[in-house]
Amino acid sequence: MPKLNSHFASFLFAGLSLFILNSCGNNTGEQPASTKDSAATNDSKRIDSLTTEKKQSIEFKFATTEANLPAPFQVVKDITGFQATYKPELLNPTTNVDYYVTTFKKEVNMGVYGIDLAYVNFYGQNQELLHYFVTIQKIAKDLNFDKVFDNFSERFKTNSGDKDSVVQIVDNVFEQSDAYLKKNEKYLGASHILAGALIEINYLSLNMLKDTKKTPENGKFFDKVYEENLYIYHVIKLFEDYTDADSKALLSSLKAYRKSYDERIKSAADLTPENINKAVALINGVRTSLVKK
Repeated sequence: MPKLNSHFASFLFAGLSLFILNSCGNNTGEQPASTKDSAATNDSKRIDSLTTEKKQSIEFKFATTEANLPAPFQVVKDITGFQATYKPELLNPTTNVDYYVTTFKKEVNMGVYGIDLAYVNFYGQNQELLHYFVTIQKIAKDLNFDKVFDNFSERFKTNSGDKDSVVQIVDNVFEQSDAYLKKNEKYLGASHILAGALIEINYLSLNMLKDTKKTPENGKFFDKVYEENLYIYHVIKLFEDYTDADSKALLSSLKAYRKSYDERIKSAADLTPENINKAVALINGVRTSLVKK
């Protein structure tokens, strides 16, 4: 399985993490009421209850997860490359952003919106691309970290019609954010973003596969969608040591999803119309709990 070693493709995992994680570590002022949350907005406070051994375990699992996951942008590019019909109704509406007031909801939906941005980019939906970019920017601002984001904002808007330029800009964002992430060793917020991104990938893939007749030409599409179950496995392992309520609830939801999935689908050959419909219903349930108002 390809490793997460492309700068632009790591946008969701590390690039978006910067906006949230820097706000978590550097904000010493009073938070606006809309961003307060019982879990605490400070990343370190949310994991202070962990033992040293558990923190070390999380660091190890995070590195392992990073090494074994594919590039999110590449996965979305693969999905759109199999002549699947563009389905905007599958995306999380940008209007939902105003309803996300907890830190957790902002984090996971940063990942969701990042994948949706990639999706509309590869389908050449330039106006929607801008909407999703602005939405992600809004979340960054809500979390009191939009300085780095603003540095790329004008370039993005100017070059949004050029897919390659968009990728290059995201590449630049990654270079700055990756350096920050490694320096500050922030994991909880990044894990929530990563989970949101991978759940959205799985959700889009299965829903697009649902209306795709398997042929010799698109057989690899089915193989790739099946492989996404392994991504969920890595996320589950990553979340096992987290103790905050949101992470524990998400872990429980993902375990139930994967158990039901594995009972029906043991290989790409098992991606029959009946099993795909069942898998769609399962992932829709997981995803709805994250994106609902």
